[in-house]
Amino acid sequence: MTWIWVLALGAAGSLAYALLTGPVEAPLAAAVVYLALGALGLVGTAVGAARLPLRAAAPWWCVTAMQLAWCAVDIRYLVLTTQGAYTGAPAALDMPYLIGYPPLLVAVLLLLRRARSARPPGALTDAAVLGVGLALLGWAALVGPVLHAYPDNAQARLGATLFLACDVVLTVLVVVLLASSPRAPASTWLALAAALSGMLGDCAYLVGDLVPNGVLVVLAVGWTASSTLWAAAALHPSAGRSPVDPEGENPGGTGTSTAGFAPRRIAAMIGGVALAPVSLGIDLVVNRGSSSLPAVLASSAMSLLVVGRLAVALRTTAASLAEREEMRRALEHQASHDGLTDLPNRSTAVARIETALDGARRDGSCVGLLFIDLDGFKAVNDSRGHRAGDQVLRTVADRLAQCLRPGDTVGRLGGDEFVVVLSRLAHGDPGDDGALRTLLMIGERIVAVVAEPIVLDDGDVVSVGASVGAALGGSLHQPDTADALLHEADTAAYRAKAAGRGRVELSGGFPIKPPGLR
Repeated sequence: MTWIWVLALGAAGSLAYALLTGPVEAPLAAAVVYLALGALGLVGTAVGAARLPLRAAAPWWCVTAMQLAWCAVDIRYLVLTTQGAYTGAPAALDMPYLIGYPPLLVAVLLLLRRARSARPPGALTDAAVLGVGLALLGWAALVGPVLHAYPDNAQARLGATLFLACDVVLTVLVVVLLASSPRAPASTWLALAAALSGMLGDCAYLVGDLVPNGVLVVLAVGWTASSTLWAAAALHPSAGRSPVDPEGENPGGTGTSTAGFAPRRIAAMIGGVALAPVSLGIDLVVNRGSSSLPAVLASSAMSLLVVGRLAVALRTTAASLAEREEMRRALEHQASHDGLTDLPNRSTAVARIETALDGARRDGSCVGLLFIDLDGFKAVNDSRGHRAGDQVLRTVADRLAQCLRPGDTVGRLGGDEFVVVLSRLAHGDPGDDGALRTLLMIGERIVAVVAEPIVLDDGDVVSVGASVGAALGGSLHQPDTADALLHEADTAAYRAKAAGRGRVELSGGFPIKPPGLR
């Protein structure tokens, strides 16, 4: 059994029912066709629910319960009417049909609940504005007139009001489900068609004396069409998917759902708000203003919903701005730092040197630069693999950071080359070697900590060394540019490697060389 066949059989049966109740006037045959279509709807809905996993099938089992209840009441109704128990107006004989609405309403509520995790923020509020407007319109155009249709029969008036009120609530809930869904599946659209068809059938039954017979026959077909449309919705392949995503996937993913006002949701809000004055106008013409209070209440509810929606929009906008700012900072950090060691990269290190030199020129201090070239790293990388080499580089980066003073910078130039920028080194008269001794002390500390054994993740122990080139720049020293100072330190590191490695070598540009310095 497929949903297309159910729709085709339902359409053919509804046409036959219209002919038998209208031009042909064959009540018994019409009753048989009516019961057959009800049975088709019941079986189709049950088959559709049985095909689905239990969690996805729950709404459709509720629809099946509705179909079963109405089929049973149909049989009871036909038996009693053949015995002459029908009075001609909505009465106690019709009230049992109301038992089908609770499971139907529960079914739509379950679909709404199932879609909440994938629904964009604020979408339900947008749809609720439209729902309130439709509810008010239904009250003014359908429920209100029925309140005056049976002035001498309180029971008939109560029954008719309950039927149409349930129809309006059901239709509104399905519309809210559709309006809050970016891409509603076909099964939800079939459910809306079923709800509207049932409401048309009830309208034809309740106000049959007020419309021409031909129109009445067409509207009465809504009952038979409703049953088969519910079955087609349950049998449709999209019945087990989320009402938000017909493909079974969340289009918003992990937080990419739009929190703003999508065009369709803006239209839903505007349409809902516009329905309030339209409904009030209908009420004044049709009901002589008897629904003014519901109009006031509905307008108040819309105002509160719109204010709440604006609050949601403000919160989501603020969250989006904070997320963008965090993303901007993360991208900025990624662009300025080495991906492996999280140290400033070459361009950032050069910028830090320039900043330190500018400060040194202003306050008369010195800038020290240590160029570190690892010894033995290539052998470790080649013999142990790149994973071990990466761990060595990260360990060396951590050790270099521990050798710094507050305000100093360590960066990775690339490969196994690092640089340390020592800003604001103390500088006195030209004969004061304090800045050089500080530079040498930190350089020797770096040589010592880098040479300590490194334990790899697999438990093996490796060792590397460091050849360090040192250079000074600033107010009384040349060079005074970042590139030149970096070149001096690089040259000194090359001399340190050539002189035996694992040592600190000073550049040749110092005006003095303290005793003991190499």
